[in-house]
Amino acid sequence: MVKPPNGFAALKVRVLDVRGLPFENPAEVHIYSKPDAADWTASTREGSVAAFPQLPTGDYTIEVTSAGFQTTTQRLHISNHGGEHSVFVYVHAADESAFTPVAQVAPTLKPEVQHEINKIVELQLRKEFDKADQQFVKANRVSPENADLWYLEGQTELGLNKTPAAKEDFERALTIEPGHERSLLALSRIQLDSGDTVAAIKSLEKAYRADGASWQTLFLLATAHAKVNQLPEAEQYAARAVSYAGYYAAPAMMLLADVQFREGKTADARQTWQRLPERFPKSTEAQEASLLLAKFSPESPSGPGAANIGDLPLPTLPGVGSSNSWAPPDVDSKDYPTAQGISCKADEVLDQAERRLNTQLLNFEKFTATEHVVHQEVERTGVVDETKEKTFSYIVFVYPYAGNSLYLEESRDGGSSYSAFPTSMVTTGINSLGVALLQPVNREGFVFSCEGLANVGGQAAWQLRFEEKKDGTASIRRWRTNKATYNVRVRGRVWLSSTSYDMMQIETDLLEPIRDLNLTRDHLEVNYGPVSFQGGKQWLWLPLHADMYMEYRGRRYHHRHYLSEYMLFGVDDMQKIGAPKVPPPSADPGR
Repeated sequence: MVKPPNGFAALKVRVLDVRGLPFENPAEVHIYSKPDAADWTASTREGSVAAFPQLPTGDYTIEVTSAGFQTTTQRLHISNHGGEHSVFVYVHAADESAFTPVAQVAPTLKPEVQHEINKIVELQLRKEFDKADQQFVKANRVSPENADLWYLEGQTELGLNKTPAAKEDFERALTIEPGHERSLLALSRIQLDSGDTVAAIKSLEKAYRADGASWQTLFLLATAHAKVNQLPEAEQYAARAVSYAGYYAAPAMMLLADVQFREGKTADARQTWQRLPERFPKSTEAQEASLLLAKFSPESPSGPGAANIGDLPLPTLPGVGSSNSWAPPDVDSKDYPTAQGISCKADEVLDQAERRLNTQLLNFEKFTATEHVVHQEVERTGVVDETKEKTFSYIVFVYPYAGNSLYLEESRDGGSSYSAFPTSMVTTGINSLGVALLQPVNREGFVFSCEGLANVGGQAAWQLRFEEKKDGTASIRRWRTNKATYNVRVRGRVWLSSTSYDMMQIETDLLEPIRDLNLTRDHLEVNYGPVSFQGGKQWLWLPLHADMYMEYRGRRYHHRHYLSEYMLFGVDDMQKIGAPKVPPPSADPGR
């Protein structure tokens, strides 16, 4: 492309399928802005790329259509930095169930529904499946379109040895929530056991694309691909399962060695067998690996697998009532799929996202919202022990800080919210977290790496991992008690739109437990969505809901925040925003 003049940019739109590969069908890419009466269309060419040699910088809507596929619509921001841009758009088949969009807010469970769920879980834990089945009928009258309830009923049916009925229950849960991970995994287990391996692979891949994969999901994917003799795929997933399984990696290592041996990679298989006794000397897999090492010398030709894939033990997957399922997995214990052959540079993505965010926020003095907070205490079994709720008027002020940075000051009902919060454990700073992460004044305190292009709710997003430096002097998150304030150093991932560089999702975990505070878990997930204003002429991505899972002094808590009814107030040209009276706050649970 010829370099465009100032105020214009050259744009390449790359269309991808759900696997992140170049889209094989012809597609039309439509870029428009109704307020500006701007409109362009181009068809995809070689490499599934639609080229626009000269577009004015600004904000647009991008729409991709192809016969037999869903129309994909996303926001597009074209800046004048660099002169040439590449953006990515995913398309989905017309008959493919769309995943729950990242911006869609799950409804609050009614107290009576949560009460019924607790009863079902308790009955399942006691293996009283007949009573759990009766309890489901009662709960279903109150909330018939609840995916968790149908998943629980499926688990109950399995306990009653009614596998066909359980399969129908999991499928019903997926009609309500197509990306319901636990139902997808449970369904895949049934499909694997019944020999429907192709269907199991589809279910597992859908779970993987919807929200990443734990080591159990990766293990099941490796097993399924090995069963249909897709050995390169099986090796890839088995190796990933090993890297994420930690203390539970022995079965995955055994599976990896078996696949390597079947592929004729005898040296690799022997190396994996050798690692097993070193890492897990007391495991049954280590004993089996030692026998196989003695049986197959380095000179042995490759032949049939050393073990039967069907005989390998499948991992136990935690259910709703499991103590392991009270919170999502740690950010570093999940593998997220990214598009093949598409790389990115963290600094370039962060620069674009920072400019995008700060340019938008500088137009506002404050914004308000309605915030609904749900506080839950969770027992060791995973049963919700207590739920308290409260609705606030939520106000956020935008302040310039440290020359080229911004920070947000938040309050509830015009005050600090500490006395009005439903419990003594108060969480603040939900809006501030993503803003603080992108500010120049804070970026030097983190190590960022761009992991690739991910599919977030059907939209292409740059996936960046970040980790706070241990020698930093500040933190974007803090815990406060009556006696002290603790910097909470975090690691996590953030997803930024590839077409607009808006923040779509952020997820954090503790860099390490804080022993002085007795804080062993602090997992935060914030999901963003577009908020329009000025009659739809402008829009801003803001948090719509956030979940915080905490293990503090041996007790477990789950806070959920819902934000709605946003109103944004522009900066008065005749009035300067004053300097803040206090240092910028951080996302701050307090007690």
